[in-house]
Amino acid sequence: MLKRKLRVAIEHSMAKLDGVRAKIRNYYVGHFYRAGRFLFAFAGTVSMVTLTIEFGFYYPDDWAGLIRIINSTAIDYLVAYEILSLLFTSDKYSHYIRTHKAEITIVILVLLQKLFEKDIIDYLKLGEIGTNQAALLFLSINQIFLIFSNLTRFLRSTRLYSLNRVNPSFIFFLSFAAVILLGTLLLHLPKAQKIPVRTIDVLFTVVSATCVTGLSAVDIFSSFTRFGQLIIMSLIQVGGLGLMTLTSFFAIFLAGKASVNDKMLMKDLLSEDALGKVSSIIKQIALQTFAIEAIGAIVLYVNTPSLNNLHPDDKVFFAIFHSVSAFCNAGFSLYSNGLAETFLFTEKIYLSMIMILIVFGGLGFPVISQLFSKIQNPGDPRIRFSISSKLVLIVTGILIITGLIAYFYLESPYTLTNLNLYDRIFHSLFYSITTRTAGFNTLDMTRMGIPMVFFTLLLMWIGASPNSTGGGIKTSTFAVAGLHIADLVKGKDRLEIFHKTISTASISRASATIVLSLFVIFTAIFSLVLTEKFPFLDIAFEAVSAFGTVGLSRGITSALTDSGKIVISIVMFVGRVGIFTMLVAFTPKAPPSGNYRYPVEYVVVG
Repeated sequence: MLKRKLRVAIEHSMAKLDGVRAKIRNYYVGHFYRAGRFLFAFAGTVSMVTLTIEFGFYYPDDWAGLIRIINSTAIDYLVAYEILSLLFTSDKYSHYIRTHKAEITIVILVLLQKLFEKDIIDYLKLGEIGTNQAALLFLSINQIFLIFSNLTRFLRSTRLYSLNRVNPSFIFFLSFAAVILLGTLLLHLPKAQKIPVRTIDVLFTVVSATCVTGLSAVDIFSSFTRFGQLIIMSLIQVGGLGLMTLTSFFAIFLAGKASVNDKMLMKDLLSEDALGKVSSIIKQIALQTFAIEAIGAIVLYVNTPSLNNLHPDDKVFFAIFHSVSAFCNAGFSLYSNGLAETFLFTEKIYLSMIMILIVFGGLGFPVISQLFSKIQNPGDPRIRFSISSKLVLIVTGILIITGLIAYFYLESPYTLTNLNLYDRIFHSLFYSITTRTAGFNTLDMTRMGIPMVFFTLLLMWIGASPNSTGGGIKTSTFAVAGLHIADLVKGKDRLEIFHKTISTASISRASATIVLSLFVIFTAIFSLVLTEKFPFLDIAFEAVSAFGTVGLSRGITSALTDSGKIVISIVMFVGRVGIFTMLVAFTPKAPPSGNYRYPVEYVVVG
């Protein structure tokens, strides 16, 4: 009886509390919500403006205190607004937290930073000298978090990226173009450049970074500040994963849900058959990428040679930058001579980690997922490699071994001369791996013999694998086309691989991709021949390298004319987005042909 009375009393008290909370919420919504939303947008804008001023422009020292106060005030309001939104939500707290993970996480991080800022400064041994810089750093990190929170809230409310009846190929094209435009504006900021850099060179660098190519007309380390290098690294990351993949990951994983239209769009972009797998695949892609890059950065940091005399802070950034650049197959390096620096030549663990990152990035995310699943469950018969994954793994292995053998024998009189057998094998393997899309080099490309230069064109043209961070026509495309030709020679009327019949659509797309790629490369070479005065083979090498988003060069990139840089920029963009994707993006679909079919007529070809 007593327990029953106690339970009734508790329920009665909870009902009263709910009633009071409802009244307070109604009063808050009726009197403060609209003004709060306006101030929220205003504070977010102020936060972005001050962040741009801090990192992008030089300003008088007496502005620093005012900017810091404005920053703190804006951030305090944004945090307060997020807390009030949680307290006065009309949903259950558990549902609100589940669907607003980004905002809740950011508020917790900001509060922890404010509580333990002094302890963090003391722990990092920054002292009085580093206090102001640390305060600015913490404020900037808070701003970035809160800007991202605003972006997530905006995407959740508008879903501009999931408009109905929008061609996914056009969205893919537009996302890369938007990133290039934003990156060009950011790299033009005064604090992003150590020395004045021409607009055409900034644009060229941004396109190369976004398209994960690695060709550069200027020295990245000596031309851009740490802020500028951070922008370039961010462009590489976005370009490697794809803006839509990152956006969808944050919207799905952090916002907690995605509409059917969102999943349909990403299903087409990822070439995935099952709609229900899209969310999990996007999470896997992002988490696998960040995990692999983190492991790579740690290994590179530990094995960075001491001969280059890097400051500890530079050492950390160099490790992260090169890990991201290697996994995304970008080929950008902060070393003046790339990885051909003397002190890196004998660092086998460092270079081996670079190779591992390149291979993982070039395999493609579906293959990586299946590899990890197979490793975790080696005896599970339900986990099998798809036909695409089998083709990718087999062709990748064949190309790596073929490239190693070719470089070892063809370059013995040239770049490999005076090296011992172990170094010859190691650097031949490195070049074979990096040639197909990454673009790093440990040996002088200008000393390479003509036979290997010519063979390199083939490796760069084939490139990496589908749904990877690399370019080229792709390994599976090359495999399907080659096997189809073999079957035609044998007189077979259908292509069968691993007891499966390959669809006609896949064969047609492979053939179209090859033809279109040759057309783009031929057009690029012809255009460069008209504008440049370099040897023909060097021009052809530059064009194929740009199309395959490889980044290797025979040393002519910085000497290209402005017209030549524009041509290479276009080729890099086409190579990353895909000529077939671009044509689909801008070509209206043909109307249904109806129920009729014309008589079949054979055309003499071959």
